Amino acid sequence: MKQIAFLLGFILVLAACSGGTAVTLQDIPAYPEATALQPGADPVADTLVDNMAQDAQLRSGIGVGGQTTQMAYRLPAGTSWDQVQRFYNDQLGGTGWKSGPGGMAGNLASGIMDSVNQGNDLFQTGTWSKGKQTLTLVRVADNATAEDASILILSLTTN
Repeated sequence: MKQIAFLLGFILVLAACSGGTAVTLQDIPAYPEATALQPGADPVADTLVDNMAQDAQLRSGIGVGGQTTQMAYRLPAGTSWDQVQRFYNDQLGGTGWKSGPGGMAGNLASGIMDSVNQGNDLFQTGTWSKGKQTLTLVRVADNATAEDASILILSLTTN
């Protein structure tokens, strides 16, 4: 659980580095047959609620606008990162989202993430950007259930 909390904090930091019309997480399609994790019923969802509160408090404290919203899904058994990435490339690409975090260092960051994703079956991440928004997806193996189960975390930052 500490690893998931660390990864979620990392997502907030990564997403805060992003640069149209803003969308909400409700506008981002869920992966087919994925089940949303609910706060109060799942510790990952509870952690995301805490993350969003901390993000709002931090932004308010330093006088920076914007926000980060997060939600998580349990993916269907056996769902690979390649399947997740292909789905979101198809869904987001037609609506103006570009793969990668954007900005001058975007290509470098994407290359590093792709390299890490290939060598790690337990944790993969991808980023898409559009205007002043960044969507970061993280697929994490969920060893608490079945070996082939995983959780998908969506983190949408608007600056």
